Amino acid sequence: MPLPRPSDAKPDSAELLDLREYEKIIVSFSGGKDSTACVLHLLDLGVPRACIELWHQCIDGDPKDSEPFFDWPVTEAYVEAFAQAMEIPLLYQWREGGIEREMLKQNQATARAGFELPDGNVMYSGGTGGKKTRLKFPAPVRDLRTRWCTPILKIDVDAMVYTNDPRFKTGCTVVELTGERRQESGNRAKYAEVEPHKSASKKRRIEHWRAVIDWTEEEVWDALKRHNINPHPCYHLGWSRCSCFPCIFGDPRDFASVREIDLTLFRTLEELEETFRSTIRMDRTPIGEWAKRECKRGCGPYVDMQKDRAMIQQALSQEYNPQDIFVKGTWKPPRGAFGHSGGPV
Repeated sequence: MPLPRPSDAKPDSAELLDLREYEKIIVSFSGGKDSTACVLHLLDLGVPRACIELWHQCIDGDPKDSEPFFDWPVTEAYVEAFAQAMEIPLLYQWREGGIEREMLKQNQATARAGFELPDGNVMYSGGTGGKKTRLKFPAPVRDLRTRWCTPILKIDVDAMVYTNDPRFKTGCTVVELTGERRQESGNRAKYAEVEPHKSASKKRRIEHWRAVIDWTEEEVWDALKRHNINPHPCYHLGWSRCSCFPCIFGDPRDFASVREIDLTLFRTLEELEETFRSTIRMDRTPIGEWAKRECKRGCGPYVDMQKDRAMIQQALSQEYNPQDIFVKGTWKPPRGAFGHSGGPV
């Protein structure tokens, strides 16, 4: 059963057309379960694959010229494999230098954004704003001005495509799907299902459709089960959200697991805490102490370095075979299904 809409939820401020009337249907695709459910929902509704386009914002910068840092190393390979297996085109978007450059920014403008075009070319936009110094982590709060990672690395980059890609400059009719769900947090429970996209204008009609906003997590996993989709490796390791690898909303078990899987990355985060003179989380406890404290309470890592060796290797690799997108044998929920949300609550 769909979740009831809260009485204080925002009303829809746009009308969704018959999907056959849209020239292009975009899915903002992270590789996580909810954006995957959006794609599968479109297919269940009979939308031709040729009408769908997947857009993935790369957290660590240009996918052809950057090393994994905050994102799972396998994520870009996974989204490529999904797109290939589902026969749906995929386009990358990014902020040059990724999250690392934005965290370490000193007297610099926000980097320009890059995005792929269907013909294989790349366009760039931005990078000319005022110079600022950041030297801090994004804050794990609702306010997007201080949780700057989401707008700078995802929302704003997405919007720049519509205002620069020649396909969308005039006379287009587009709908973009995102995977927020009311069940995830009290804040998301209040979202409208359909509203004008921030890049909509008199020249272009763009609806923002939160297509699975009223779905329960059980319905999301049921969609993946019906289509026999193998979810992102992070879910198999125990994570309940497919976000950044060391997500700012992570709990002690998340960070204890990061430390277990990739000690080099964990130590880099500790060094950044010292450099910034502030912690990732807002309780002023360094992540090293925080993870150790919780482990002593019996809340250790999700992962077992021996039993999970193959899945850890896959999650930390930059390869994913399209044939592995479909489960071989009986589909089962991953270990991270129905865990804590770990998001912006």
